Amino acid sequence: MLLEITGAALLENDFDSFSNCFHVPHFIATAEHKTVLKTRQELRDIFDKAVAGYSHQQITNLVRFCEVAEYRSDTRIEAMHITHLMSGNQRVADPFPSFSVLEFIDGRWQLTSSQYAVEKTTPFGSAIEKHQADTAKQ
Repeated sequence: MLLEITGAALLENDFDSFSNCFHVPHFIATAEHKTVLKTRQELRDIFDKAVAGYSHQQITNLVRFCEVAEYRSDTRIEAMHITHLMSGNQRVADPFPSFSVLEFIDGRWQLTSSQYAVEKTTPFGSAIEKHQADTAKQ
């Protein structure tokens, strides 16, 4: 369900729906960058950069498949999914895996950690890299 909500939110520029799926602080990483998003505004910054990247690359669909999800406790799930970035019927980039930790907080499941095996040329990889650079400047 969270994959559907966040995917639609990214394509529709719906930050409220997107952010309701995430808990802050939120650990986020690619192979090249790691950071902790401490505020909702930092989450918004990543979201806005990703949405701009999807728009620039004319992404029309995020096809995501959950490969595995396991309860680690009554309030924690660890999951891995694969994402295909599509523009119409064309795949824009190689599919990439993501690892997520979901925790049951305040009566709902929320993502607390996300790790993406993406290149920095993908919209999300670029968003995280730009966020790192902007944060380093401050």
